[in-house]
Amino acid sequence: MAKTNFQERLVRIKDAVVKEDEGTEEEPVVRKTLWLVLEDVESGAIFQSPLSLDDIQEITGMTRQLQGRELYKFATDLRSRTEPIKLIVDLNNSEISADVIMKEEI
Repeated sequence: MAKTNFQERLVRIKDAVVKEDEGTEEEPVVRKTLWLVLEDVESGAIFQSPLSLDDIQEITGMTRQLQGRELYKFATDLRSRTEPIKLIVDLNNSEISADVIMKEEI
């Protein structure tokens, strides 16, 4: 297993897309996930972060989950952001979990 290498980095949002999973025949529940694609400003490394509606609510501090068009507008607003953001990332892992996004210290 690769060793973790957490560092605070400046990243740009390259893409933010809402993907839907319709579940299974036994459990036909539509689950929406916001997929963020982030790029390290300095190294160009690409990171992905799949965020559930619960994750988004926790990260943003909203009192409720985004619904319908609100989620798609949120994704559009994220794609439109040009300023980089500071984020603690594991340079040895291209997937960033919601827990890592919430991390404030290394």
